[in-house]
Amino acid sequence: MKNSYIVSYAFNDMRLDRWIRNNLGKIPQGLIEKNLRNGKIKLNNKKIKSSHKVKTNDKIDLFGFDFKEKIIQKKIEFQPTKEIIK
Repeated sequence: MKNSYIVSYAFNDMRLDRWIRNNLGKIPQGLIEKNLRNGKIKLNNKKIKSSHKVKTNDKIDLFGFDFKEKIIQKKIEFQPTKEIIK
């Protein structure tokens, strides 16, 4: 599965990893770096480092990159105390 994005003028001169986090959600930096090294994230059909600054109308391709945030809710049981509140 391939997703393509075009960089708008508002994001000109922004680092690639920051652009990904701003547009795709809170993705861990390590996951972004790993996918860049493996070639699953490309800028204008080239492998690139995360520190590269994107320009207006650059094309960012994501190959098989499917990240979904997991929200884990902790269950807290109510445990009443035997203290008397005055």
